[in-house]
Amino acid sequence: MRARWLSAATAHLNDRASRLIAILGVSVTAGLCALGLYLICDMRHGAWLQAEQGAQNLLSLIEQSIARNVEMYDLSLQAVAEGAEDPQISNLDPAMRRRVLFDRAASAPGLGIMLVADETGRIRIASDPTVPTTATLIENPDFKALRDDPSLGLAVSGPRLSRVSGTPILALSRRVTKPDGSFGGIVSGAIHLSYFQRLFERLHVGQGGAINLFQTDGTLLVRHPHLPQVVGRSVASGPAFKRFKELGRGVIVERSAIDGAARLYAFAQLDGLPLIADVAVGAQSIRAVWWPRAQMVIALTLGLSAATLSLTLLLQREVLRRAAAEASSRAANAELETLALTDSLTGLPNRRRYDEAFAREWRRAGRTQMPLSLLLIDADSFKHYNDHFGHQRGDEVLKTVALCMTRHLDPIDALACRIGGEEFAVLLPGVEAAAARLIAERIRREMVRMEIPHAEAVGGTVTLSVGVASRVPDADETSDILFRDADAALYEAKRSGRNRVRLAETSDPRGSMLRSA
Repeated sequence: MRARWLSAATAHLNDRASRLIAILGVSVTAGLCALGLYLICDMRHGAWLQAEQGAQNLLSLIEQSIARNVEMYDLSLQAVAEGAEDPQISNLDPAMRRRVLFDRAASAPGLGIMLVADETGRIRIASDPTVPTTATLIENPDFKALRDDPSLGLAVSGPRLSRVSGTPILALSRRVTKPDGSFGGIVSGAIHLSYFQRLFERLHVGQGGAINLFQTDGTLLVRHPHLPQVVGRSVASGPAFKRFKELGRGVIVERSAIDGAARLYAFAQLDGLPLIADVAVGAQSIRAVWWPRAQMVIALTLGLSAATLSLTLLLQREVLRRAAAEASSRAANAELETLALTDSLTGLPNRRRYDEAFAREWRRAGRTQMPLSLLLIDADSFKHYNDHFGHQRGDEVLKTVALCMTRHLDPIDALACRIGGEEFAVLLPGVEAAAARLIAERIRREMVRMEIPHAEAVGGTVTLSVGVASRVPDADETSDILFRDADAALYEAKRSGRNRVRLAETSDPRGSMLRSA
């Protein structure tokens, strides 16, 4: 049974339909997995792209807000620089002059005190009347820069602590030019860094995200969410800030030098300012956008793949069972066919097989014009043997006859058959008469050497009589003529006293002559 199943499985694997089922099942499963992988990658890419676009938009808003405030404040500085050298304004009393020079922009939230200093650095007037005029800006770096470079427009420095309020500020200054073009001092103002902190706090960056404002030397000035312990700390050695300095503007994914978390950074160096701003989006918050949906896709893909493979395996199993049943049926049919063509007692081909083989070999001999020899073998006095020793002993004699025949025959070229009760036939394709007679003689002698006991009345041992005939078929002859020749030779061997081999010599296609061996 196991051999049949293995045979059926081999046939099943070699079956084209079965292979197509397997290929289709595997292909559908692979397609589902590929589709699931594509959807997951698309979700991930979409989430990161959305985060990148959101961070860039937020960064653009921060840039515009800072640039607009600086631009408006700069316009106020330019107006003060121009009015400071206007004689009509200079001749006004201090209170009126302050109202004319300093508009309400100077007192806007987040903006510091605006000062006007002469060419010696001494403060001439301030937007806040409480500022002492004895103070000097001679050591201010902006003062020196504007004095030494007339072409310098807006000078930005800091961040540094305000000398007036003691809070961190970003200083902005403009040159005051006298009517003759010489240096007439500076106009200086400031933007409090707390203004940027309040600006950032109004923006939402999501869990794990941050907005940072750095000085170009790497000092962290403002951070949202605010962490007092890290503000003022330098991150110049961090990988992210190095990329900021290298690229100037862009989007990168790096680990933070502050907490080590992986983030997506949209960053830019603010035009005309010694500042770098970035919007950081936490990688975990981005993952939280696409991963839950990806898990659903994974579960659905695995479920469909498992179902597809299960259905494929079930179908394959049914095909295998059908193939096994067909193979078993074929084996049973082959076994029945073999039994139908085999003598159950001796194991030799039976009369049906003999008739088919005889007709086939006769046609082949006619085509090739090669001789075909036939031996007809009969156990002598076999009926008397059965009557004397019994049918069971008689069956053993028939088995021995079959054994004697197969010992002296080539299993490839010769065919030995049992064609009757005690009658046997041997087909010898391509064997001439003389050679066929020698084979018959060896079979007869082999039986004699067996010395199987028989009744004394018939010689004391079991013997064989053999008739031999050989022909090269003519076109108008049938196989019956060869059988008749061999049968006549067998009859002559019996008539001559048994235990004989007789050869039918054919000298005329219409008759035959007998010669003793």
